Amino acid sequence: MCNVSLSVGCVLDAGGPLQNGDIEEVAGRVCIVCPWHKYKISVCDGEGVYQAVDPSVKPLKPRWCSKGVKQRVHKVTEVRGRVYITLNTSPEHLESDQYQTSKYRDALHRNRK
Repeated sequence: MCNVSLSVGCVLDAGGPLQNGDIEEVAGRVCIVCPWHKYKISVCDGEGVYQAVDPSVKPLKPRWCSKGVKQRVHKVTEVRGRVYITLNTSPEHLESDQYQTSKYRDALHRNRK
């Protein structure tokens, strides 16, 4: 298993709470599953994966495909029982970044009232 942490907030729709997601193995990859949308995101690299079929090929055979890297990941290390997270400060914009802004959190808070 890789040592990474995901930013909180499902990227593929409405910022679902990934911290509450289940961890599953999907096509040999460790993924977190968004509890709202069931989207699967690799915890190692933030890549979104989904199962697809080609309707022109019979019999139908599902295969796993990539949506690309959608979620920012952070390095996690453990030293003598203490856990440290090194934040990914890459300037590259990822879709998950919008769910970590004060603008998004303020709007979410207003909608919950």
